Amino acid sequence: MIRDLNDTLVFVRVVRLGSFTAAAHALQIPKTTVSRRVRELEQAIGVQLLRRTTRQLSLTEAGAVYYEHCKALADTLEHAERAVHQLRDGPRGWLRVTVPFSFGVSWFAPLLAGFRQAYPEIRLEVLAYHVPLDLVGEEIDVALRLGALPDSSLIARRLASFPTGIYAAPAYLARHGTPDNPEELLHHQTLTLHQARRDVGYVWPLRREGARLKDYRVEPSILANDPALLHDALLAGEGLSLGMEQSMKADVQAGRLIRVLPQWIGPPQDLNAVTAREHLPSPKVTALIGYLKARMADEVA
Repeated sequence: MIRDLNDTLVFVRVVRLGSFTAAAHALQIPKTTVSRRVRELEQAIGVQLLRRTTRQLSLTEAGAVYYEHCKALADTLEHAERAVHQLRDGPRGWLRVTVPFSFGVSWFAPLLAGFRQAYPEIRLEVLAYHVPLDLVGEEIDVALRLGALPDSSLIARRLASFPTGIYAAPAYLARHGTPDNPEELLHHQTLTLHQARRDVGYVWPLRREGARLKDYRVEPSILANDPALLHDALLAGEGLSLGMEQSMKADVQAGRLIRVLPQWIGPPQDLNAVTAREHLPSPKVTALIGYLKARMADEVA
């Protein structure tokens, strides 16, 4: 059977929008044309698809069955057109990104200029927060998140994994000594994140090479919800801190910090790019994720 596929697409639009008037407005064609196309479709397939009254429009049983089969076709055509437009247009437009505060300041911010040079038609809006934002509600394109992710319908792409360890300033170790094993951490001052809270108190998960993580109790002298808030106190000798090796590297090389219990390592901190589930990823999102993955590979190499 040879038939104009546009009639089916017009029918799907009428059902989705609930009226001939709304469909005509969306399709930018006269209402009479919309009505005629649906009528010709019904004549071609030999059944009534819509019940028309002066107050409402509703599907017949045959119309409901036909709509369920045809709406996927309409979606596929829309996605195909969007894909072609994106290939034509390339990465461009506003890109809304959220990052953890300390990571945003120390890691993401230095990459902004390079990304803009690589993709000058993308404009960035960066939001630094201590707590995760609702991607859909806040219209976020990409969320960069460190650590374990909760189960959700979002898409996560791992960009890098950063090892962690325990660090202290030389001044603190001179006053309080250096712990010889993780059990001694309970007797030291520690600078700890809120995320370390468990039912038994505050703990640091640690392990030797090849072994499993084990929780060791600590007694915080300072608590914070972001590592950046602890760093100055760490440099001032106020306690031990469990943090990412990459974040401590410059201070260790300058002699401002010392790795404590170097044979013990903490849980790796995964950096993930999180996006809402889409049938077709946006070119600007793909561009940012690819750029960050390449730069993170250089950083941890």
